Amino acid sequence: MPTSSQPPEPVSGKVDSGTLLETDDDIRQALQAAKPSQPASGKTAEKAAPAQKGQSAPKAASSPYSPTLRPPTALLTVFDDGKAEGEVIRIRAERFVIGRSEGDLLIAHDELISGRHVEITRHCVAGQYRFVISDLQTRNGLFIRVSRTILADQAEFLVGKGRYRFEEAAGGDVVDTVDQLPSTTDAPSTRPWAAAAGRLPHAAVVELVAGATGARLPLVNPEYWIGRNPDCAVCRSDDPFVEPRHVRLFRDAKGAWHAQNNKSANGLWVKVPQITVDDGCLFQIGEQRFRLKVGG
Repeated sequence: MPTSSQPPEPVSGKVDSGTLLETDDDIRQALQAAKPSQPASGKTAEKAAPAQKGQSAPKAASSPYSPTLRPPTALLTVFDDGKAEGEVIRIRAERFVIGRSEGDLLIAHDELISGRHVEITRHCVAGQYRFVISDLQTRNGLFIRVSRTILADQAEFLVGKGRYRFEEAAGGDVVDTVDQLPSTTDAPSTRPWAAAAGRLPHAAVVELVAGATGARLPLVNPEYWIGRNPDCAVCRSDDPFVEPRHVRLFRDAKGAWHAQNNKSANGLWVKVPQITVDDGCLFQIGEQRFRLKVGG
């Protein structure tokens, strides 16, 4: 008979004489049986035939279990360098900070990341939960991956290793973007370099190099390309992360300028002060990229 200091002997598969634990194989088979069958490739799925007399109707599959009372969690993927996968962190707290020296996740080796760079917060609005990613007024900002955006005055975006700023023409209207919130101009970390002084009669795209302005492209024609091809107006021939024709810049019938990703592998990234995430979002700070997935 074991003494009080000795742990009880394990009981394999049983809780008591009348209880048997369900095995992993039992659970796996139940989950597979609950999945709806897929139609054969290239064939149109036919409607299920009604049950014949004397036969029971097909059993409807139940939904996978998920909590209904507590707030949802989110999955943060920290991409490994050059990979489409990486470390996955489950965010259960109301606030989660990423920074170089302070926060819940530290990226200590990236000098483009501030001490406290972004904060992920969970909010409940009208009974619906959502997550918000906010830039903490940093020098290098927060960028999100978009398929298309309307370029507001002083909007910044990334293409490969290049960073660019759009400048509206003299007298031009400031237009909100499609895929992002408008940038603020009152925070020290987001003040534009060489603000509207010396504004030209045409809109322009300016390359930003180490915090200073570089080459300027006046947007005279209705369309331009950024890419590796020599015929692109903004040619990044030595950038290994840029496609031959990577981003299209074009002016619509109302005079607003757009930037559109050309289905490139490395994408188009637009600077934002914050972004509300209902489902999922890819974002970048410094040279580190992330994915936030709600309800993972």
